[in-house]
Amino acid sequence: MHPTTCRTASLLLPLLIALAGMVPAHAAQPVPELAWSVGGFATPESVVYDRDRDQFYVSNMATRGEGATPGDGFISRLDGHGNIAELKWVTGLQNPKGLALANGRLYAGDDDALVEIDLDAAAIVARHAPEDGGPGQFNDATADADGNVYVFSRRLDTVYRLSGGTFAPWVKVDTHVTGKFNGLRADGDRLLLGSWQVPGPDGEQLGHLTTIDLADGSVGRIGSMPIGHIDGIEPDGRGGWTVTDWTHGALLHVDADGTPTRLLTLVKGSADHVYLPDRQLLLIPFLLDDVLRAYRWAPAAD
Repeated sequence: MHPTTCRTASLLLPLLIALAGMVPAHAAQPVPELAWSVGGFATPESVVYDRDRDQFYVSNMATRGEGATPGDGFISRLDGHGNIAELKWVTGLQNPKGLALANGRLYAGDDDALVEIDLDAAAIVARHAPEDGGPGQFNDATADADGNVYVFSRRLDTVYRLSGGTFAPWVKVDTHVTGKFNGLRADGDRLLLGSWQVPGPDGEQLGHLTTIDLADGSVGRIGSMPIGHIDGIEPDGRGGWTVTDWTHGALLHVDADGTPTRLLTLVKGSADHVYLPDRQLLLIPFLLDDVLRAYRWAPAAD
């Protein structure tokens, strides 16, 4: 090497090291390991964990699409080890999807309404529908620390909130910017919303994570990278999230800056999951396979 080149390299090296330190490092994430699997469901879409009762609830859409039987959707109840206690614990729903627990009740986003279920009575006690009388076309549901419950209406491009017994529009969203949402997750002082596609001048882009501030309703975004056809969104306990991509059949990890990495290649229909950091347990319903699978996993240390 020419002496001038050597001197130049020696001068550039500290600068390159300093610049490298400015780029956020993304720790390699461990691969989730299958812990158990249980079948016998009917188009399972979402799972939540009831810590007070040590049991899981799984929504079942049952028949769907053209020729589907109206009102055959149901909720299953499992014990804390994943054994089915009652397959058809609560019946009489259309196509129940996202589930949320709050105020001693279970809430399910359904085609027509947000369905409210009394846990002790195992019975539907209310159906919260849009004020215009039309179907909500709700999907996922989530609840914040104050017990407010949120769902997104695909028909009205509006996030609805159930607060203090009142169900009303909360935030109207420009879906040309965000895309129509599938996954919802209350996360601290904000709501996370995941879309499947976002319209663009060059065609559809993959969905990303949108944020809505719970205090003032302001809309933002996590990162700038497309992520996928987002279904489930779950905090990892370290400032990031696990995300399921329904269409591409993948479990992803999204860092705090919005950078996605693939944790597992799964199958199409990987739906709305739940993650329990204290048990290092991640449960995913496989909608097209009628199966619920649990994985052992913990995020990499910073």
